[in-house]
Amino acid sequence: MPTAPQNATSADSAQKHRAILEEAIDVFAAEGFRNADVQVIADKAGVGKGTVYRYFGNKQELFWATTYEVLDRLGRHLIGALEEVSGARNRLRAAGLAYAGFFQANPRYLEVFVQDRAEFRGCGPESHVEYHQELITRFESVVQQGIDRGEFRPLDVRKTVIALGNLLYGTVVNACFSSIGYSITEMVEHAIDIYLDGFGAALPEVTSPAPTPTDDAEENKT
Repeated sequence: MPTAPQNATSADSAQKHRAILEEAIDVFAAEGFRNADVQVIADKAGVGKGTVYRYFGNKQELFWATTYEVLDRLGRHLIGALEEVSGARNRLRAAGLAYAGFFQANPRYLEVFVQDRAEFRGCGPESHVEYHQELITRFESVVQQGIDRGEFRPLDVRKTVIALGNLLYGTVVNACFSSIGYSITEMVEHAIDIYLDGFGAALPEVTSPAPTPTDDAEENKT
């Protein structure tokens, strides 16, 4: 990832870096990658356009730094939720609700993620792939713990985690951009409950009817 220029003081560098990223989130979310103007980002951050390029190289690198910042904020939020409760089922549910709350409180973050998918088909730098893999690994350990303790039936752990991520992302996007009448949190809560508990009703036990006497059996009685 791009780093701050070495000739800047540490405190000044960190402050400018944060300011640029914060404004970049807003501008990319509002305008999209193609229409975003680096000069506008610089003006809003209170720095020169050249300063932005010294920190981030070019517009695309700035965008990747922005998406990584959002990914990191999301990741820390999810990990915090996982650590607040015990039990695999409770931890996955807490993380799902934290995911919903993160985007409901910050819809601009979702806009940035959507831009990533729209412009680059989610093909981000290796740093993004590695961070995403770290999150998958963290959730895999939760699912495996649930299997080991009998909370979940044995299944493919990785596929289970990826399915959960797809469920959450799809539910959040549809709840945010569709007029369905429910909040993001409401829909994610419903989706995560189905994911964890299913929605198929228990089938009633079917008892076999008592066999009826055959004609031969009746004849044998006589």
